[in-house]
Amino acid sequence: MAAAVLVLVACGGRAAQDEPAEPVERTGVSFFWMEREVSVLTLERMFAETGSEEVLGNTDERSLDVLAESGVVRPAEDGEGHVAVLDKGQWDTEGAGSLHSLDAALNRALWANEVSWCGGPVDGETFVNAYTEEFEGVFDTTEEYTASAADYVDCGDGRP
Repeated sequence: MAAAVLVLVACGGRAAQDEPAEPVERTGVSFFWMEREVSVLTLERMFAETGSEEVLGNTDERSLDVLAESGVVRPAEDGEGHVAVLDKGQWDTEGAGSLHSLDAALNRALWANEVSWCGGPVDGETFVNAYTEEFEGVFDTTEEYTASAADYVDCGDGRP
C-alpha cells in the first residue's frame, strides 16, 4: 500500500512540474458553434427561398417548440410568417433546455427540408454536413466562420 501511495505522490509531483507557469490560451472555434452558425444561416435562406410556413410545416412539433422557445425562430414583425434570428444574444437557450436541444432541433428541421438554390435539391442536413466536413478547424475566429458560412449558403465555395 505504501508503494501505491508513493507512486501516486510521484506522479502528482511530476504533473505539477509539467504544467506551464502561465495559462495556455486556446484558440479556435468549437465544431458545435460552427455547425450551429451554418445551420441558422441555412434555415434563414430556406425561409427566404421556400417560405417559413412551408419549412416549419415540414418540421416536427418538438423541434418547432425548441426553435420558438429558444428565440431562434419567431413570428415576423409584419405578421407574415416567421424569421430566423441570427443574433445569438437574442436567443434563450436556457428556456429551450440547452444548446444540445437547440442543435438537435435545427438538425431535424434541416433534415426535413431541402436546399434547392445551390444546384440539385439536397436535404438541409446534408448541405450543412458538407460544409462542416470541409471547414472544421480551417478558421480561427467566429468572424471568419460567419463570413465563410454566409458565402457557402449563398452558393459560394465558403472561402470569402
